[in-house]
Amino acid sequence: MEKEYNMTINRLPAKTWNWLRMNETQLEKIEVPTAGGVKVSLPEKITTAENEGSQPWNADFAGIPSGMGEDMDGLLTAAGVKAQHYEASEETTEAQPLLLDYTYVQNSLQAGAVAVRARKNSEITVIQDFASDREAAGQAAVSTRLYLEEGAKLRLIQVQRLGSDFTFMNDIGALCEEKASLEVIQLILGGKNTYLGCKTTLQGRESSLNADTAYIVGGDGRLDMNYVAVHEGKKTQSNMQAGGVLRDHAFKLYRGTIDFKWGAKGAVGNEKEDVLLLSNDVVNQTIPLILCAEEDVEGNHGATIGKLDDELLFYLESRSMNREQIYEMMAMAKVDAVCRKIPDAATRAKVQEFLGRAGEEEEAEE
Repeated sequence: MEKEYNMTINRLPAKTWNWLRMNETQLEKIEVPTAGGVKVSLPEKITTAENEGSQPWNADFAGIPSGMGEDMDGLLTAAGVKAQHYEASEETTEAQPLLLDYTYVQNSLQAGAVAVRARKNSEITVIQDFASDREAAGQAAVSTRLYLEEGAKLRLIQVQRLGSDFTFMNDIGALCEEKASLEVIQLILGGKNTYLGCKTTLQGRESSLNADTAYIVGGDGRLDMNYVAVHEGKKTQSNMQAGGVLRDHAFKLYRGTIDFKWGAKGAVGNEKEDVLLLSNDVVNQTIPLILCAEEDVEGNHGATIGKLDDELLFYLESRSMNREQIYEMMAMAKVDAVCRKIPDAATRAKVQEFLGRAGEEEEAEE
């Protein structure tokens, strides 16, 4: 087996100007990881199984493309990963979340894969928590595939709390049948280099996607994202929102694509990004893209990028807050807005602890 792997990830569905260097990301000499484990808290109404034999790890979900692309699948295949499969049966509502805790140690080199099928009219929540010591170094890669049958509702929550020298590759691919609804909530709070892809195919009529992402990137950190909503069915809806804070010498690249296929009559897609820049040395790149092969559709995109207003700064300083406190408050506000959407109190508490605000979750609930 090769020890190093070259990858092209996070490709835009349609290329823009090459000189922008935003069409895709090249990763060279990525070490091939080994298959890693995960701590699972399995609710009563969700079943599990591991793929067996010589089939590829994603054999049952091979028709579902992902945000990072085929090279990510190739990396997991080279690592010998076997996907853990989870399933909610028809007409099932599971109030308790499926908890998947990934804990990495110093110099970890691991990969994993998860495949979740929500059967007809089922409703489930999946929480993936990626964590390590605050100063840890290492590399991890996780791919998540989701299949939502007719009328199914699935909420995927991902919290990234990795060390300051960690490289993390997080890939999502989802397919929604008629009237299926997918909600994706993501918090990127740690790590040095984070590569994130999320592609959802809205195949069935009136299926929908809601994606909410919050991030804090500081130091020499790098965040490279690729979100794609593919509208195939009639009256499908997508809403992708990303908001975050860039500090120090951080780099962020956000790609957001709404792809209206022929026949997706009445489809509506929205994407929006809100970025707060807390340093003159950060690099912020955003490329919203709307592709349209159907006339009867509605697509909207927008971005708010900037620094704190001088009048707002003056007002807050007049209330006895210094600049550092003001910047911290504004940064945390973006994270808190998304964190409040997480239904699991223990997960919310982990977020607050990582941010150095242990105990605030309990105080808020009181």
